[in-house]
Amino acid sequence: MIRTIIVDDEYPTRQELATILSNISDIEIVAQCAIGQELLDYLQNSTVDIVFLDIEMPQINGLDIARIIRTTIPNPPQIVFSTGYGQFAVQAFDLQAFDYVLKPYTQERILIAIMRYRNFKKQTDNIKHKDSFKLPIWHNDKMILLNPETEISLIRAQEQKIIVSTNNGEFEINTPLKDLEQKLKEHGFLRTHKSYIVNIGKIREIIPWFNDTFILTLENCDYKEIPVSRHYLPDFKKFLNI
Repeated sequence: MIRTIIVDDEYPTRQELATILSNISDIEIVAQCAIGQELLDYLQNSTVDIVFLDIEMPQINGLDIARIIRTTIPNPPQIVFSTGYGQFAVQAFDLQAFDYVLKPYTQERILIAIMRYRNFKKQTDNIKHKDSFKLPIWHNDKMILLNPETEISLIRAQEQKIIVSTNNGEFEINTPLKDLEQKLKEHGFLRTHKSYIVNIGKIREIIPWFNDTFILTLENCDYKEIPVSRHYLPDFKKFLNI
């Protein structure tokens, strides 16, 4: 669920937005606030994902509230400014506003803001997942944890061995190529041949070869002429948009 707070000094406007948001299945409205201080008090003890924040409010306006949130609240929520006027847009985006919605609200415009948040959250979660993933390799009785995207160029099968080519040389690993293919496909790796898995981000040259296939050379990889076989060619072209 996307935890959401509505902040607006006008009750009818809060209710209008709440009605629209309540029709979106993954939205949970955890609070409604009439003034900015109520929002600040809530965020001292709880976290939320999105705040729909009115700009023109008594006591403290929405822009100042956003400044306080950005500088004092750990893991601050994304802020969607809402206002009847467009002249605050530059200031809002200077404060890293997630979105800027003009009143009167429409269901379509609010849904666009929520869809943007869903995409943002998905991308953020993917980045966290990628950054946290490490491939373990045993070497000289110790385990080395490698960041696949930056440290590994190529994985190949050779004489019943699985060889991993890295920035710091080659290592053997016991994991089958099929299992490595599944583990690494979300991290920019692609099977190009029954014996090769390539880090697409490390490709230096794509050389046309016989029967419309390719030969690859990779950065930080002493092993030359990695083939792209006909069986894996469609996936390779689709991956690279060629």
